[in-house]
Amino acid sequence: MRLFSERGFARTTVRDIARAAGITDAAIYYHFESKRDLLEALVEERGFLNSLQNLERLTADLPLAETVIWMARGAINLMDDNRDFLRLIIMEGLGGDDAALEQYRHLIDLWENALRVVLGRYASRGDFPTASVPTLARQIIYTILMAFEDNLLGRHIVDGATPQQRRDGQAEFVSNALGGVLNAVLQPAR
Repeated sequence: MRLFSERGFARTTVRDIARAAGITDAAIYYHFESKRDLLEALVEERGFLNSLQNLERLTADLPLAETVIWMARGAINLMDDNRDFLRLIIMEGLGGDDAALEQYRHLIDLWENALRVVLGRYASRGDFPTASVPTLARQIIYTILMAFEDNLLGRHIVDGATPQQRRDGQAEFVSNALGGVLNAVLQPAR
């Protein structure tokens, strides 16, 4: 992770990783077929896949707004815990690296699908039109992701803010923004 963050995914070689770990290239290739497999292992190690699988299991017991805000807070915490990794994925993806773009798309697709499952439970209850599920899932992701990226790039952060203060600031902004999104979606259902 350190090497990928410092040099970028494309500019880090398996040999660089082996040297930093104090092992041979062959030892890495024994466990991973490619550098791309290493990146995939980092995604799994960071807890993204497990978190998204758990998200899909959410029930529609709480009011929709409470569930969405709770999910947003969880996403903010996970993203903030993995700031360096996500910075790597975003920056390398913007730079055109295929492996980073693939991971970014994979994670966003998994997130969107998990949200669709959860939101579908609310729609099937009649809380809002089923046709709104895909759009609402994207709006939730875009709101959270843009707030995170803005924060990652140093906007709207108080100098010397602790990680918890960063998270709380993002959560407050996202909660307010998603409140507006939910009101727009729920309005026709009323």
